Amino acid sequence: MTNYCDALREISTAREELPGRRGYPGYMYSDLASLYERTGRIRGKHGSVTMLPVVTMPEDDITHPIPDLTGYITEGQIVLSREIHQREIFPPVDVLPSLSRLMQKGIGEGRTRPDHRAISNNLYKYYSRGRDLRRLEAIVGRDGMTESDKQMLDFTDAFEREFLHQGILRRTVTETLDAGLALVQRFGLAS
Repeated sequence: MTNYCDALREISTAREELPGRRGYPGYMYSDLASLYERTGRIRGKHGSVTMLPVVTMPEDDITHPIPDLTGYITEGQIVLSREIHQREIFPPVDVLPSLSRLMQKGIGEGRTRPDHRAISNNLYKYYSRGRDLRRLEAIVGRDGMTESDKQMLDFTDAFEREFLHQGILRRTVTETLDAGLALVQRFGLAS
């Protein structure tokens, strides 16, 4: 998709069209929407077709026009992280910028466990705090941090090693929720 958008920018420039953000044409959003929305239901067939477009983020910038517009069009994104990959955590999903607009409609009683939302929110909240504390740790060092901050850093490391990292293991939703709940409880963070 990035190559397509770059080619679109070159053609737009050659046509001397009015540029938009970072030189991309203003109609790039509608162009991307028409490509992404080609997938869908097939007449006479049950179910739908799901498209998984792959977008590289130029300069790892999620606010770049290509990933930014893609995010507005699609129902969610899974962001892969070079840093997480370098720590040999697979899949190297960066949980914080990844999102699903449909998750809230697909979880909870009648669909998954009633505690799905609470477990998910706690994991996200504590992992986010831990990631923030990593930046502080880089400045003041681990010895300059409070015991609760150190515990949150340990939780963050365990979250990545034990919860996020799956290698070739495949977990069901229930197994994943159990693992997340056990992790939060082990660190005394359950609310």
